[in-house]
Formats: sequence, structure tokens, C-alpha cells
Amino acid sequence: MRKTWFRTLLLNFLCFYACQAKTCVVGMLGESVSIPCLYNGPEDLTTLNISFEWRRGSEVVYKAVWRGGHEERLEVDFNSRSTVSSLAQTGNFTLKLNDIRFPDAQNYSLYLKRLDRGANASICTVCLSVAAHFTPPVLMRTGGKEGEATRLVCQSQGGFPEPAVHWYIHHTQHPPADTVSTHTSTLPHSKLYNVTSILYTAIPRDTTVSCAIENHLLNETLTTISYDVGSIHSHGFVWILSVILCVIVTVLVLIALCYQKKWDRDRRREREDDSVCEETEMIMLDMDAMDGQLNID
Repeated sequence: MRKTWFRTLLLNFLCFYACQAKTCVVGMLGESVSIPCLYNGPEDLTTLNISFEWRRGSEVVYKAVWRGGHEERLEVDFNSRSTVSSLAQTGNFTLKLNDIRFPDAQNYSLYLKRLDRGANASICTVCLSVAAHFTPPVLMRTGGKEGEATRLVCQSQGGFPEPAVHWYIHHTQHPPADTVSTHTSTLPHSKLYNVTSILYTAIPRDTTVSCAIENHLLNETLTTISYDVGSIHSHGFVWILSVILCVIVTVLVLIALCYQKKWDRDRRREREDDSVCEETEMIMLDMDAMDGQLNID
């Protein structure tokens, strides 16, 4: 009877997770990721004495025992990197894996085993992929006088997996395939990619060109700001004109400050001269008054 009951329990697990057998999650290199596994079955797992194991392939990354209403975690090599917030109490067996590395990109399976009998039963399997963001692409132009071929270089670094590069003319049109050359390389002692794509084609000066770096694993596309080939010289002229105007304004401000200081000095000198004249007049008046008094005496 107990054996039949336990088989029924396992079948409930397996049926519940059958639709999740192909569940996949993406983890960012060097960060943390949650590998989900939830149980919403009818059985109360807290009444059982069972063990739980998360495995990466055949390697155990987390192991715990639920016995007598208490959880006891067992030591494994991944102890410092793996945690499970709750087990039988809530039916949430989600595994949190820290400091994601490229070798972590494997299938992870949760196994359940009744302590007094039975073999391990796989409850759910989740595949983990590892990815890394690319830097925003930089678009540069070399050569390309009026009527001649233009060489545009698009570069991005430090991402994973290998990206797809898309060129756009006027935001929608793709240039001919034979005008584009794309090269990828990996960083030393790393699987991270650097990508350089070159577009070499004859285009009018007023053509808008864009470059996009697509990371399909992250469903992320980084696009450069539209690059207007025809506006290169006009942008340079505007920049030079702006610098000249700034210099002129600075010179005018300095001249105005000099005149202001000179005007302040002149005003101060005039006030001092007026004060001296007033004092002299007062002294003369006092002397005249004294002379008049002496004559009367």
C-alpha cells in the first residue's frame, strides 16, 4: 500500500512537471540566477522523510534531508555558491546559483528520494545558459570622398555568445552581402567575444548608416546612433564655428571686465579728488573767518 502511494506521489510530481521539461533560463556571467522548481501537488511533503538533490549533470550541487519536520543540509562542493530558500514547507525548490561561470551552462535536475525506500526520482529538469552583454557598438568612418567608396567600421566587445551584426542603410535597407566583412575573436583566457564588422561601399554623402549588434540569447540588440555620412564635414564646420564663437565671447567678456575695472578706478579717483577739494575749501573758509575776527579785535 505504501509503495503504491509513493509511486502515485511521484507520478503526480512527474505529471506536474512534464510541461516544464524543456524549461530554460539564462544567467549573466558573474551574477546570480534562479533555477525554478515548484510543487503544487496535493500531497503534504512535510509529513514525509525524504531527501532532495539538485544535480548539474551527474554532479550534486545541493543536497538536503527533510526529516521529522526539520531540514538538514548536507555538505557538497557547491555549498558556497548554491542556496535553496525553502523546501518542503512551501513546495518551492528553486535553486539560486551565485557567481555564474561558463561551465555552469548545463542541465539541472531536482531528485527526490524517500529515505526508507525507493530510488531517486527526477522531479524537474531545467537547462541553464550563460550570457554576457556586449558593449554599445562604436561606428567609425574612414576615407570616402565624394563619389568614392566609404569604409565604415563597427566594433563591440566583451559579450557572449557570438553575436549577429546587421547593417542598415536609411534604417531599413540592408547593404549587399559582399560589401560586409565581419570578424570575431575571443578575449585571452576567456570565452567573451570581440566583434568587428566593416562595410565598404559607395554611397551618397547624405546616406544614413546604422550598425546593430544582436545577442540572440539575451534577446538584446544594441544599435549605434544613425550615422549620417553626408554630415561629417558639416558637423566639423559647426564644431569649428562653435569653438570660434566661444573664443570670441570669452575675449569680449575679458575686455568688458577690464573696462569695468578701469571705470571703477576712475570713479574712485574722482571721488577722492572731490573730497580733497571740499576739505581745502573748508580750510580756506575757516582761515577767512579767523582773519575777520582778528581785524575786529
